[in-house]
Amino acid sequence: MSRAVIQNGIWIRKVPWENKGVWRTDIFKSVLADPRLKVAEFQLKGGPSVRVLKEELQRVLVGGPDHYYGAKIWGPFNIDPTSKTIAGQKVKMEVIS
Repeated sequence: MSRAVIQNGIWIRKVPWENKGVWRTDIFKSVLADPRLKVAEFQLKGGPSVRVLKEELQRVLVGGPDHYYGAKIWGPFNIDPTSKTIAGQKVKMEVIS
């Protein structure tokens, strides 16, 4: 199990990197595989927060780009809250202003 802080099934990631409304981030594979995780919340600096179900993230990230020593991280990937896409694929997401 990961050491990620997951409270009430929600893991939060602050995302400071933005270019023309598209945000760039990544996620540890151990977080995405953690059985406690239900929803990932990406808090976009100066913008909205985006909530995505674990299953949606797995669908679009697993098998895609990864990095870090031993490939421990999925990504980097883009989040576009306007088009509701992650890594260029449509996902069900909740955009919270």
